[in-house]
Amino acid sequence: MSRQDPLVGALFANRYRIGDSRSGGSGESSVYDATDVRSHKRVVIRVSTAQSLIDLDSGVVLVADAVELFKRQTQMLASMSHPSLASIDDWGTQEVDGTLYAFTVLEHYAGGTLREILDRGRRLTPSQALAVGLDVCRALHFLHGKGWVHGDVRPANIFLGDDSRVRLAGLGLKRIVHSEQMSIEQASYAAPEIATGQQPTEQSDVYSLALTLLEMITGTLPFVGDTAAITLAARIDKLLPVSADLGPIAAPLERAGRPEASERFSAIDFGRAFAAIADKMPMPLPIEPLESKSFEAVIEEKIVDRTGEIARPVVPASASEQKMIIDNSDEPIYIANPAEIKRHKRIVAIGAVVALLMAGGISYRIFAKRSHEVPVIAEMNEGEVRNLVVPFKWTIVVTAERSDEVPAGNVIRTEPATGESLEEGKTLTLVISQGPSLAQLPDLVGKTLQEAVDALTALELVPAQKDSSSEDVAAGSVISWLVPEQPSLVPGDKVLRGTAIDVLISTGPAPREMPSLIGMTLEQAQTAMNELRLVLVETPAAKSNAAAEGLIGAQSVVPGTQIARDAQVAYSLSLGPDLVEMPRIIGNSFATVEPRLLEAGFVVGKVTGKPNYKLRKAFVGDKAITNGDQVPRGATIDLVFP
Repeated sequence: MSRQDPLVGALFANRYRIGDSRSGGSGESSVYDATDVRSHKRVVIRVSTAQSLIDLDSGVVLVADAVELFKRQTQMLASMSHPSLASIDDWGTQEVDGTLYAFTVLEHYAGGTLREILDRGRRLTPSQALAVGLDVCRALHFLHGKGWVHGDVRPANIFLGDDSRVRLAGLGLKRIVHSEQMSIEQASYAAPEIATGQQPTEQSDVYSLALTLLEMITGTLPFVGDTAAITLAARIDKLLPVSADLGPIAAPLERAGRPEASERFSAIDFGRAFAAIADKMPMPLPIEPLESKSFEAVIEEKIVDRTGEIARPVVPASASEQKMIIDNSDEPIYIANPAEIKRHKRIVAIGAVVALLMAGGISYRIFAKRSHEVPVIAEMNEGEVRNLVVPFKWTIVVTAERSDEVPAGNVIRTEPATGESLEEGKTLTLVISQGPSLAQLPDLVGKTLQEAVDALTALELVPAQKDSSSEDVAAGSVISWLVPEQPSLVPGDKVLRGTAIDVLISTGPAPREMPSLIGMTLEQAQTAMNELRLVLVETPAAKSNAAAEGLIGAQSVVPGTQIARDAQVAYSLSLGPDLVEMPRIIGNSFATVEPRLLEAGFVVGKVTGKPNYKLRKAFVGDKAITNGDQVPRGATIDLVFP
């Protein structure tokens, strides 16, 4: 930690006192231990300069826009609750020494990060790594299902909780990743495709997890160079060096670490591969946290989990059987041998006895306490309320919900309510406003443009019209819609009011390019028109020099013209060539030849020789003609004089 770090000791949001920096930052952010001065709890805070949030590739060029996008996206991330994701408890901005910072607050996990475990020279057994991998696979599967790619899976972003479960943190807000902007730490766990300029995918996250687990087992990270660019380049087309000595876990790691993204697992399949080998591996010991628990934390510990898709290892019923077993229940992963479980049962029993012994003294103190009436504190700021009720010696618990009437940070109501009596030492719950309620996305497909605009405007959402042709949706109606910042959202999902919604409006069927029907049979022409959904209209047959008798000789729309779907196109069948007798032109001068040709409906073509002399030859194309020949009406006649 640098003594010149301007953030150490700073107070963010009048609540979070910044402490020592810790590993886990990136090129654009730093991570610190911090203290919540309101609750006196330890938290972890990730800090970035507002300037670093500018994302030119996404069109975010102003700091104000970058901060607004940060708040919106952090709101989305905070709403994505999962037992294997580190929860975002708070976020905001803070100016320190003239620099504006954006921050997110995470729960503090006493177990530290996998990076900190590595830095202390510790390793994981393959069985412990498998348990870690299962939890991270669950988190990644959840994120991928929400349309997010993590893009920065590495030991520094994986926390070990008090319940021996890991939590994945560090989900980036920038959706565009540039390899040249990565730190060596980030590049060390990046997938090979990042080196070629591609953006991270779901398989990129799987590769990064495989590298992380391999390092946790072996203590060695392959493909690391002196710079981020060398580190990235070193892994292109290289297989992950997984030794068969690692046992059953080697095969899943090898598959997840292949250089071609298409050959890797998905997150859910990676987790299932781990689950499939669990019964072939010894039961892992609990991963020792970096900070030991207090006695009170041990006896009061409750384990809660809601994960689903991947089966998990559980403790065998027999104490002599020390293998990992997978079942499909919804119980949490809890890595402990039978002796460990018995020891905890004894601790719980001791705690129960201690509680009974203390009951008498506690009850006396309760009955001796005074009561106070809950004052009127609705719509007051949380800090003001805390100061107001200090003399009443109540325990303050804060919960949050959304309110369209009460500004964010102010009290909506209390429990017990205003005017009720509450004893000293009892709990007063403050329900704090998180700001306006979220808007529930409606289903707009098939609605007219005006109906869609009215529906979105009523929800305080911002419609953005985009046009597209459609064969099936009537002009002026909605084809589809999406939320650009989170394209995976569907009707019924909720977003912040003020969110932009792209609405794709039908302009009707696309215009058709008229083909040439000349020379086709009527059946061929009908097939061509049906494919284009155009309508043929018959007109009387006529002589035509363009097509043989019985074929289409004329059409009303010029080939290449753009016409609307279902438009009518007239045609006529050919009665054969329209022939005209060639007038007497051979042996006459040009002055006599030209008017005779024009009168007969011909076109004078190329003239060679001396026109004042008598015409020697005449041609239609390459065919020589003479006086009295039958020649197609309107043909071009080339003239040759001496």
